[in-house]
Amino acid sequence: MQAMGKQQQAESPTQRIHRTYAELPEGERKAADLILDMPGELAIWSASELAERAKVSNATVSRLFRRLGYGSYEEARRAARSMRAVGSPLYLAESAKGAIQERDFLARHIDIEMKIVEATLAMVNPLTLDAVAELLTKRRRLRVAGFRNSYFAAEYARTMLAQFRPGVEMLNAPGQTLAEGIAGVGPGDVVLVIGLRRRPSSFTDFVRSVTEAGADVVLIADRSIREAPAVAHYNLSCIVETPQAVDSYAGVLALLRLLALSVLAKLDVQGRRHLERIETIHEKLSELE
Repeated sequence: MQAMGKQQQAESPTQRIHRTYAELPEGERKAADLILDMPGELAIWSASELAERAKVSNATVSRLFRRLGYGSYEEARRAARSMRAVGSPLYLAESAKGAIQERDFLARHIDIEMKIVEATLAMVNPLTLDAVAELLTKRRRLRVAGFRNSYFAAEYARTMLAQFRPGVEMLNAPGQTLAEGIAGVGPGDVVLVIGLRRRPSSFTDFVRSVTEAGADVVLIADRSIREAPAVAHYNLSCIVETPQAVDSYAGVLALLRLLALSVLAKLDVQGRRHLERIETIHEKLSELE
């Protein structure tokens, strides 16, 4: 019980929600979903405002925060206020109705993409970024994983990071099972997992299995994710939702590039020498134009 108490003290309100999410009754889950969608508002809303917006009773809100381990709603608000601000909510242009001119369509698209990148990078906690970059720099093996639409982002991360350091591979590589990939990691390794929405239903179980294998997990996901952030060791958030028919991955790619540059900065001469070795071999094999 004492260990659990210490764990709760170290957890943010959103981490506590993810950890208990599967156990929440429907009413409490509505309030929890609203907080996870707009965590910064927890420091501003009163309990009554949260209840009204979630369309639940004040008693339901009280039960939720007692379940999360807080003595009161005010205690949770104080915890939220002590957290680093994660940026203003993303306000996107309204969906266009009817036909629009091509010029307006392009301008609107540019505006949406810029706001997604800005909002994603505004959510980055510099301390978390530094800790994650340190982890990706120092650990002996680095594995990257992603499923469905997240796979190309994971492969992009692998491609960038492999230019600066050895031992970078996909964990869920084509032609092998997840069990084979997970069995290949252990203590001293780090796994970077990309989990954008429309994830496989077993995604949280996958993340949990990687942590149980002993590897540290860095999770990059959008705000729709539930439960898995409580399992990961570090979490970074990105924006993907737009008012358009398909999601945007401009934010996650910008975040991954920022992370890769942070890793290169920490590797310094070591990273640049690894890159030079790769380029020398490229030239010997005449692989690139």
